[in-house]
Amino acid sequence: MKRYGSTLPILIIAILIGFVFQSCLDHTGPKTEVPDPQYSHTQNPGTSANDFLADTSFKHLVVEVDYMPGYEPKTEAIDSLEAFFEQRLYKNSITIKEPTEIESRNQDSYSADDVRNIESEERSTFSQGDTLAAYFMIVDGKYSERELMGIAYFNTSNAFFGPAYDEASSGVGSISRERVEAISFRHEFGHLFGLVDIPNSGTEMQEPHRDQEHGNHCDNDQCLMYYATQTTDLIGNTVGDEGITPLDDNCIADLQGNGGK
Repeated sequence: MKRYGSTLPILIIAILIGFVFQSCLDHTGPKTEVPDPQYSHTQNPGTSANDFLADTSFKHLVVEVDYMPGYEPKTEAIDSLEAFFEQRLYKNSITIKEPTEIESRNQDSYSADDVRNIESEERSTFSQGDTLAAYFMIVDGKYSERELMGIAYFNTSNAFFGPAYDEASSGVGSISRERVEAISFRHEFGHLFGLVDIPNSGTEMQEPHRDQEHGNHCDNDQCLMYYATQTTDLIGNTVGDEGITPLDDNCIADLQGNGGK
C-alpha cells in the first residue's frame, strides 16, 4: 500500500478540555456540485457508508488531504487514520495522498457552506472505477456555528478547524497535537461510515446505543464516537491498544452489519 509517512504507535490518555457541543455533522445539503458524472460526492454524510466499509462497489480507497498555512497534519495522525481504515474497511489498498497546502481564505471562522465552496475549488481526486475517493481539509479558522474540531459535511468529505486543535493541545494537562488530530480524524470518518444511526447510511444500530441528547453519537463515554471526543470537553478517556480512544463493541457491530470489519 502507498503511504504517507511511517506508522508510529500513539499512546495517550485523551484529554480534551472545554468546548460546548451538539453535533459534528452538517446535513444542510449541497451548495456546490463537484463536476463528476460517475459518482456524486455532494450527498449527505453517511450516504457512502457501505462504499467505504465493503469491497462490493469499491476495492480501493484514496484520500486527498489539503491544509491551510500553519496547519499541516502531523505524520503520526495520518498514520493513525490509515491504521483505522485498515482495521475497519474491506479494501485491497488504501492510499492517503501527501498533504497539500492551499491558500488561506483569511477568515477567522468558516461555515459549512464555506468549506463546501473551498472543496469545489481545491479538490482534485474523485471516485473512478473501483476506487473510492475521500477528501478532507484543515482550515485556519474556527467553525462558525459552534466550538468543534471537525465536521462531516458531504458523503466523502470532512473539514477540521486548526485553531481548535491549537486550544486542545496547549495548556497544562493537554495532550499532544498529533494525538488530538488522530482522535478527531477517526471520529469524523466514523460519521462518514454511518455511525451512529445516521439516516440512509445503512449502518443501523444492532443494539440501541445512540446518545439522544447529542445527535448521532454513542452513549458510551469510553467510545471514539462519544460526543465529547470531538470537543475539548473530554478528560481521561480510556485508551485502546494503539493509545487512541477505541470504538466500542456496539459501534463495531454496526459497521460489521453494513459490510465493514
